[in-house]
Amino acid sequence: MALQQPTSRRCRGALSPRKTRSSPITKSRAVEKRSCPKLAASKHLDSFHSFAKLPTELRLRIWELSLPSPRLVPIQCGSNSISLPESSPHISLASSRHSFTTAGCMSSAPVPVNLHVCTESRLEALQTYHPCFGFGRGPGQILFNPEIDILYFGPRQGFMAANSQFRTCMMLCDQQELASVRRLAINDALFWIGNTYSSMTAARFTLEVLREVAARMIGLEELIFVPWEGENGHDEDVQGRMARQIQTAMQSISQQFPSWEPPPWNIVPLSELPSMAG
Repeated sequence: MALQQPTSRRCRGALSPRKTRSSPITKSRAVEKRSCPKLAASKHLDSFHSFAKLPTELRLRIWELSLPSPRLVPIQCGSNSISLPESSPHISLASSRHSFTTAGCMSSAPVPVNLHVCTESRLEALQTYHPCFGFGRGPGQILFNPEIDILYFGPRQGFMAANSQFRTCMMLCDQQELASVRRLAINDALFWIGNTYSSMTAARFTLEVLREVAARMIGLEELIFVPWEGENGHDEDVQGRMARQIQTAMQSISQQFPSWEPPPWNIVPLSELPSMAG
């Protein structure tokens, strides 16, 4: 007769385990496990694949709100500039890139990103940004928003190059496009001869520049004068010298053009102006 060994309590407990109170660690792991799908889903919130299914009015409003803020748009005649994107409609790029640099003014300001996203965003952006500042009747190569962008004539390498660039643009650019500009910035380098400053020469150059502005930029609402990089834009002597020079020229131009209302003007360092990207 075989002896039957008694079943231990531990063994009986193993066959029918008791319900034990879970520890805080166990609870936290359970919660973390249940929330994992939500965490995984949140990783995909940075992309929206149903944008094309939105109503047209809403999509266009989104494109409008994503347009750049006011930009500083340097203008120059010549190469080393960024031209219009080849995908831009209404613009024929059949001729060579070299011909673009001689057909009008160019700018180093980047093309607004909306013109690269898709056809819809590009068409919407072209309602605001127009190709401007071509020579004669040629197509312009600078995408410019005349309502908010700041057209900027900056310093150029070469003897009186900055002043010559300004005169060329004033003479050859489409006059209606010049008249549409609302904000203009002019670097003090236009009033220097090379690296030499002369009060008499600067006064004459300031007078000539403002005469062109009064005659051709009739829609101007703000005029900004920028100290040259070689000067301290916050220096009181520089600010005072520029202010006296500009004020004298303004008074003289107002006498020559009685119907001209001088726009509000200010002296602002380049570092405090908007960026070229907006």
